Amino acid sequence: MGDVDHAAADRLWQHGLHEDNVRYQQGNLFLVAQSLLAVAYSTILTAGNGTQPARVIAAFGVALTVIWVYVGNRHRMYAAALQCRIKSAVPDYAETTAACAPRGIGTTAMLVYVLPSLAATMWLVLLVIS
Repeated sequence: MGDVDHAAADRLWQHGLHEDNVRYQQGNLFLVAQSLLAVAYSTILTAGNGTQPARVIAAFGVALTVIWVYVGNRHRMYAAALQCRIKSAVPDYAETTAACAPRGIGTTAMLVYVLPSLAATMWLVLLVIS
């Protein structure tokens, strides 16, 4: 591997690390926003302000969840394309990921689909009961 190939592989690797960091930061942002909406929902209900404001908060929770899935899915597709490039540039990485491939649902799918699905279920249940 020449210096140019090594430099390109290093840039790809750094880009992959950056994208992993972005994915976790996005997940944290959406989880904090969901938590704040849940606190607002419970505060409104316990304050006795009626169910209409609580329903509005729950509807915002559903909308936020849809946005979370959309953003996560777009990022997952981009990161998957980047990971393919990294695997072709860094054979050791390709071997390691092949040896450690998760059975069933992977971490990325959990973050992109399962967590938002749980949040959506919560908000839909809260819409129904309020």
